[in-house]
Formats: sequence, C-alpha cells, structure tokens
Amino acid sequence: MLELLFLLLPVAAAYGWFMGRNSVKHKELKGRASITRNLSSGLNFLLTDQEDKAIEQLLELLDIEAATIETYLALANLFRRKGDWDKAIRIHEKLHQLKLPKPQAQQIQFELAKDYFSAGLYDRAEKLLVTLVKSPSLGEAALKQLFSIFIATHEWSKAKQYNTAVDATNSRSLRIAQANMQIEAQKQSSDTNITLIAELAERYPVAIRPKYELAQQALQVNEKALAKSALLYIAEHKPQWAADILPLLQQCNLAGEEWYQLLSHLANKHNNITATVLLAAWLSEHGSATAAEQFLLDKLTQQPSIRLFQQLLQIRQQQSAPAAEVLSSVKELVNAYLDKKSLYGCRNCGFKTRKHYWLCPSCQQWETVEPVGGIDGR
Repeated sequence: MLELLFLLLPVAAAYGWFMGRNSVKHKELKGRASITRNLSSGLNFLLTDQEDKAIEQLLELLDIEAATIETYLALANLFRRKGDWDKAIRIHEKLHQLKLPKPQAQQIQFELAKDYFSAGLYDRAEKLLVTLVKSPSLGEAALKQLFSIFIATHEWSKAKQYNTAVDATNSRSLRIAQANMQIEAQKQSSDTNITLIAELAERYPVAIRPKYELAQQALQVNEKALAKSALLYIAEHKPQWAADILPLLQQCNLAGEEWYQLLSHLANKHNNITATVLLAAWLSEHGSATAAEQFLLDKLTQQPSIRLFQQLLQIRQQQSAPAAEVLSSVKELVNAYLDKKSLYGCRNCGFKTRKHYWLCPSCQQWETVEPVGGIDGR
C-alpha cells in the first residue's frame, strides 16, 4: 500500500503543478478581462460625453497597465488643446507618478508643465521646467516655455540666469528673446545703461532691438558716430527695417554721397519704399524735380505703390500752382487711405497694426513685427 502511495506521489505532484498553472492562467485571463472591461467602459463614457467618469475609469488602468503611456499622452494633449486643462493635468499627474524610463518620465514632466502654464499655474510650471533645462532632448523646449512664463509674469530679470543655457543651444529665437528680456529688465528697473545695451548688442548680433536701442541712446547723448554704426548694421542685415531707421540716420549727419549711396542700395536692391521716397526727395533737392519725377515713374512701373504715388503728387504740386490746386483733393484722398493702412505686420502669425511692438501681441514672439512691404508698404 505504501509502495502504491509512493508511486502516486509523482502523479499528485504533476496534477498539482498542472492545476496551479491553470489557476495562474485563469487569474491572468481574468485580469485581462477586467482591463478590457474597464477600457471598454472608459471609452463608452467618452463616447457618451461623460468625460469625468471616463477619466476616472481610464486612470485606474494605469496602475495595472503602464504600456499604453502614449495613448494617455495623446488623450491628455487632446484635452489641453480643447482647453480642458484640469483633465489634462489629472492624466499627466497620474502618469508623472509612475516609475518610467528617464526620457519618458521627462517628456511627461514637460507636458505637465505645459498644462500648468495653460491653466495659469506659473509657479508649478516653472518648478518642473527648471529641472529640464539641462536635458539633452528637452532643454531648448524647456527654456522656451520658461521664457513664456517670464513674459506672462513680466519677470524679465529671471531670464538673465539662463544666459549659459541659451548660449549652449543653436536657437536663434532664444537669443533674440534673451536680448529683448534683458532690455525689458533694464527699463523695468529704470536703469537704462548705454554700456549694458552696447554689451547686449555685441553678445546678441541676431537681435535688432539692442542695436536700435543703442542708436536711440547714443543720439540722446550726441554720440552720432556710435548711433550711425548701429543703424548701418541694421540697414545691412535687416533692410526691411529701413522705414524706422532711416529717420534716425538722418540725424547722424551722413555725408551727401554716403546718404545717396545708402538710399540707392535700399531702393534698388531691396525695393524699399521709404528709401525710394527719400531718394526721390534727395534728387528733387540736389538734382531736379524732373529727375525725381522720372525716377518715381520708373519705380511705379516696376513696383506699384500708393506711397510712391503720393510722393509723385507732392513733387508735381511743387512744380506749379495750378497743378497743386487740382491735385490737392487727390492727395487728400490718398492720405486718408494711407492713414488707415497697417504699418507693421508679424511675419510669424500675420498680425497687423499701425503701432510697433517688439513682442507680438498675438503670437508672443520677439522681433517678428516688422515694417510692412508690398504695394502700400514702407
């Protein structure tokens, strides 16, 4: 009998192993079925516009199944785009609690920071972004988001502590933003220093504002050579700014030939309207009204412009009293039309305005609002 029991032991062990294995499989299948039910339930809540219940149902799955992170990220980003920041925050906060590989965890942290920013929770967003500045993959994006916070809160002086981080990137927009925010910080503290502005102009040559501010400050203290150098740099690298810098250059006492050469370059090579108008005025003063008129007629053939037509009317009015009387009403109509035209436009978002802004009020980008060109341009 004992021998029979001994012989049955392997059979009993095998049976126990088999039943145990089936039990584990049964639990796995049961668990998967539960996940499927929860997922289906969550999706059903979404389809029936019961988003709060759907989020609760789907967030429960995160404790069981962390392999679907991308799906949850997509869902949270969808909520953020819709303006449902609370829902996006709940999902990203839940994801942020999971133990994930560093790149994935940092991406979730960055998305959560963007949620906080969208919801106006700037302090929370800043705390998350500061730790991401040194990230090889997210550092540049984190800096741009941080700068967006400083713009929203007008904490311009905070940008300066990220000089090294900005220099470590290849981002042109970050350098322009850094230069502008440091100038804003100086203005905020009423400590506008021409030496500091000159340093910014040298450190950030891609930015226009330091050179422009430097020229204005230099003219105030009668340092015309310094102002001239800064303005000519802008004319060379950003000829579309001629409408704003040429009136300042007129205060720098450029020699007649130098002024003529500059206007000719801008008018003929870059088709700048302001330069063309000033060149016609120069020809009328130093040459003849006939030469100026012919120059404008040639330009109008190549480049139709209301402003050039306005200048042509002015020259013809100066030639004879009868012509002045006849053309005065036409000139009034032209002036009324030009008074309503936008003088500046954002090359990034298309925002139009008669007033210049260093920071676009629409897309919040620095130095994208420029003098407009085209038929009625400057």
